[in-house]
Amino acid sequence: MKTDEEQIWNILKLIEWSANYLSEKGFADARLNAELMLAHTLNLRRIDLYLKFDKILSPDELARYKSFFNRRLKHEPVQYILSYTEFMGIRFEVNRAVLIPRPDTEVLVESVLNYCKTLSSKNISICDIGTGSGCIAISLAKMIPDSVVTAIDKSAEALEVAERNALSAGVSERVKFVHTDLLNEKYEAENFDMIVSNPPYISKNEVETLQPEVRLFEPEYAYTDFGDGLSFYKMISKLGHAILKNAGLIFVEVGYNQAEAVKIIFGNDKYSIIESYKDYNGIERVVKAERR
Repeated sequence: MKTDEEQIWNILKLIEWSANYLSEKGFADARLNAELMLAHTLNLRRIDLYLKFDKILSPDELARYKSFFNRRLKHEPVQYILSYTEFMGIRFEVNRAVLIPRPDTEVLVESVLNYCKTLSSKNISICDIGTGSGCIAISLAKMIPDSVVTAIDKSAEALEVAERNALSAGVSERVKFVHTDLLNEKYEAENFDMIVSNPPYISKNEVETLQPEVRLFEPEYAYTDFGDGLSFYKMISKLGHAILKNAGLIFVEVGYNQAEAVKIIFGNDKYSIIESYKDYNGIERVVKAERR
């Protein structure tokens, strides 16, 4: 982007230049990236950018946009630049203390919601393991009005973000946050109807293959177990026998080609009715198991 102070940029010209530049540098969704950052800069909706396409940016507005643009060029995720993202139609604050919620995880939440539709009572207790931004716990609490959710994370910084998100979503009275490391600390609690989790399932061998947006910016502990990618499923399987009610359920998100390995873990630990659910690309994304 030219730094000449006499260069005049209106909204449309800036979007088109930015999208072309990002695309040339190999960034996916280049135009969307430019639109989101510019809308955030100007405090406008994306549609307003095109309703006001000929608006000329002030020097201050241009400087702010350029700071966002340069961060994106370093592969910082747009969600961190904006400090928020959308998940299940809810806005969530995100920063580098938490994993960015993704559409894949909406499949996990939808699987739980679809199951809950079959229940006569929605007065259920849920334990969300590895809550991060709180996107799963808060979405379930908001969409299952009589539910009570306990959200666990090892990161105090992540829990601070999640607590703010619960307050913003209007469910802070029904979501309890617990700071503990379940791989290394014993957790004793009243019996839950359900455990839900999107655990760190990237193996240590896969970390170097991740996009720089993930590898360089998102919290490593939130996406890898520094092992074979299955450590948390084994922990959740054992924990389920301790904290789930009889016939209580586990719903977990799984990585590509992990479903069968996770099913075996639950099967070996004597769970029953072990099923998997596919995402919109036909990939097995969620595994469900019932405690006998």
